[in-house]
Amino acid sequence: MDPKFVHDRIKEFSRIRENAGKDDIALAEAALFIEDVFGITLTDIEICEKNLGTHESAERFVLKKLNTGDVCAESAE
Repeated sequence: MDPKFVHDRIKEFSRIRENAGKDDIALAEAALFIEDVFGITLTDIEICEKNLGTHESAERFVLKKLNTGDVCAESAE
């Protein structure tokens, strides 16, 4: 998948959720957005602040997940 597409979609979503706060519901919404837009499935351990808490971390996580097909929370840096 085109990295620019990933960047643009995650940036668009991050603007929407800026005011949502950083809680479990916001992380769940980010996970659902990523699963829906990019067609990937996240495990419970992947749905965390480290992977999805910021635009940059979410973009990095999604690109790695798309390129490898599997990313653990520790390797999404």
